[in-house]
Amino acid sequence: MSSSVADGVMLTVLPLMAAMFTNDPVLVAGLAFTRFLPWLLFGFLIGALVDRLDRGRVLIAANLVRAATLIALAVTVAAGEATVLTLYAVMFVVMTCEAFYDIGGRALMPELVAKTSLDRANSRIVGGRVVVEDFGGAPLGGLLFVVAAALPLAVNAGAYVLGALILIGLPLSARRPRRAEGEAEGPRASILVSIREGMSFLWKDRPLRHLVLHGSLVSFGFMLQSSVLVLILRVHFEVPEALYGVFLSSAAIGALLGALLVTRMVTAFGRFRTEVFAYVLMGAGCVAFILSPNAYVAGLFWALIAVAMAVSNTVIIGIAQLVIPADLRGRVLSSVQIVSMTFNAAGALLGGVLGRVDLRLPSLVGGALVIIATLVLLRVIRRMTERADAAEARDLREVGEGTDVEPAEEAERVSKGWENGSDQGGRGGETGQGKKEEKRFGEDVDSGPARSTNE
Repeated sequence: MSSSVADGVMLTVLPLMAAMFTNDPVLVAGLAFTRFLPWLLFGFLIGALVDRLDRGRVLIAANLVRAATLIALAVTVAAGEATVLTLYAVMFVVMTCEAFYDIGGRALMPELVAKTSLDRANSRIVGGRVVVEDFGGAPLGGLLFVVAAALPLAVNAGAYVLGALILIGLPLSARRPRRAEGEAEGPRASILVSIREGMSFLWKDRPLRHLVLHGSLVSFGFMLQSSVLVLILRVHFEVPEALYGVFLSSAAIGALLGALLVTRMVTAFGRFRTEVFAYVLMGAGCVAFILSPNAYVAGLFWALIAVAMAVSNTVIIGIAQLVIPADLRGRVLSSVQIVSMTFNAAGALLGGVLGRVDLRLPSLVGGALVIIATLVLLRVIRRMTERADAAEARDLREVGEGTDVEPAEEAERVSKGWENGSDQGGRGGETGQGKKEEKRFGEDVDSGPARSTNE
């Protein structure tokens, strides 16, 4: 959690510094663009390395390099030598480390908890991370920034060092990547071959590929707004600099609520309905946020957006972890992140351009895009949630926790439930692997041989 505090401080302070240097929406949005640039340049390589290296060491090294970079920035700011370009350079280095940390952490999670507990574990991580970042790091960064611009950077570096020390306690058995089933001991394939395996898996799995497209469009829409958020709050809603982080902390309340609700929602309504509801709520929240009459009402809608994001992120991360094999997880997740970050980077630039015209446009366009993308790709979301449910059910049976209902019978019941609009179709194929699951790649994959999506 100390790393999350550091993230919250950094992602609050750097935009404030950029706004201190310039009021140009494009230059401010350029900082957000730089945030995603490392994914575009190194994402494939990072995924391949995460599947080869000790993941614990990867996380520790990422934190230590981030700490050193921010100490250097603090010294530069204190000396009065910092510029917008300096912020761009620091953001690039820190987010390169973040890419290693993010992929390494997500690949590590299924090795630490049972697959049947992934939703619960991910909800705690997503909710806890947003709460700590927005409720702890964001207001702390804003308040310290008012005292001295370099002060929050020094605190930030210390938090990353503390996070590195905590990670030393990770169990060795979970830190080391597993080999593919049947893979012989000895030297692994080259980095380029490993990268190609991850890309090939994602490309051949058509529903997964389309789900990634949907997530990327959602990220694009939200980034239109986020890239100029500091200007929206300071100029449009007239939020003082000292309260900028406090405003962002309203998202922590929403994220905490979302984290508490997501497991119950998935149990009651199923992954499919939970995901669709969360995405529609997110899009509507973006529109309502910018149309709010004042900052107080805007804060309420910002918290509502955080609820939707916490729920949707928790479910989608669990889906990916369930359907992607352990030995490919780092590479496939990095491929997913590269696509998403490409859309994020484009959204950041377009958000700056739209903000120059009218600061309300990024939120209005972004919210509408989130809703439209969800409605257009509704069938893809449903198919992938059903695959995740089937994978979870198979793991339940393996540990002796399954029900007495036969898989084929359950699949038929769920299918009829969806066709008839019955609420009992909630888990969407929860145990329906049967013939459909065996034929999964015959129906869902474009071409070529494919491997099972589960261990």
